[in-house]
Amino acid sequence: MKHLLLILFLPMIFNISLMGQDKSEQDRQKDILDCLVKMGEDTMVTLNICESKYLNFNYQTIKSTFDFHGKRVAFFKGNAGTIKSTKKEYFDRIKYFVNQKGYLPLCTDQLVIFNEDQVAKTGYDAAIVYQSKRLVPINEVVRKLRKSK
Repeated sequence: MKHLLLILFLPMIFNISLMGQDKSEQDRQKDILDCLVKMGEDTMVTLNICESKYLNFNYQTIKSTFDFHGKRVAFFKGNAGTIKSTKKEYFDRIKYFVNQKGYLPLCTDQLVIFNEDQVAKTGYDAAIVYQSKRLVPINEVVRKLRKSK
C-alpha cells in the first residue's frame, strides 16, 4: 500500500519541482525583457548591469564562471566575423528581434573569453562574434583588437 501511494504521488512531486525551475527561468527572462531599453544605450566598451544580465543569461551554459558584470567586451560581426562592431549595434539587433518576435533570441553567437595575458594585450575581457559564418580563432580576435588599439 505504501509503495502504491509513493508511485501515485511521485509524478506530482516531480512536476512541482520542475514547475519551480521553469518559473525562475521565466522570471529571469522577464527581468531581462524589462531591462531591454537600457541595453546598448551607448558605445562604451564596459557593460552596464542590464547588458551583463542579458549576456550572463544568454551564455550561462558556455561561460563557466565568467561574469560579464562590469567587463569590457569587444564585438565583431560579418560573414568572416572580422568587422569591428559596437555594443550599441549588437543590442539594437537584439531589441529589434524582441520587438518583432516577442521573446529573446537563441544564442548563436561566438563567445571568446580572454586569459590574463590576452586581456593585457587587448584591453578587453571578452569578445562576441555575431552574424558570422565561421568560428573565428581566438588568436585572430586578439590580433584584430591589438591592431585597433
